[in-house]
Amino acid sequence: VGYGYGGKSLPFFKNYYAGGTGSVRGYYQNTLGPRDSTDLAMGGTGLVVGNVEVFAPFPGSKEKSLRLSGFIDGGEVTGPTYFPGSMGMRYSAGVALTWLSPMGPIKISYANPLNSQPQDNIQRFQFSMGSMF
Repeated sequence: VGYGYGGKSLPFFKNYYAGGTGSVRGYYQNTLGPRDSTDLAMGGTGLVVGNVEVFAPFPGSKEKSLRLSGFIDGGEVTGPTYFPGSMGMRYSAGVALTWLSPMGPIKISYANPLNSQPQDNIQRFQFSMGSMF
C-alpha cells in the first residue's frame, strides 16, 4: 500500500499497476484496477498479486534449458477510494514454455482469464525476456 508524504496524495507516477507478464498473465500489461472517465487504467495505491507456477523439463527433449510450466495468477489494484476486494480480484491459468538462454530466460505463455469482466483487456499470448520472479 502506498501513501503520499505529509498528508498529500500519492503522485500518479508512483501508482501500482497489474496485468501482464509480471503479475496477472492473460490481461494486457498494466490494465487492471481503477479506470478514469476515458476507460484507461489509472493504477492505484494498493496492490495484491499472487502466482503459483510449476516447472517441468520439456517432454521428450534432452535440452535441460527448455522448460514447460503450468501456472495460476491472481491480482487486484485498488485506489484511494476503493478497498481490497472492491475492484474484484482477477485470476488466470495457463501454460508457458521457457528457454533459459545464455542472455537470460525467454518465455512464451498462453493464459486463460478465469473471471474477466467486459471492461478488461485480454491478451492470451504473451512474450517476455529477462529475469524470472
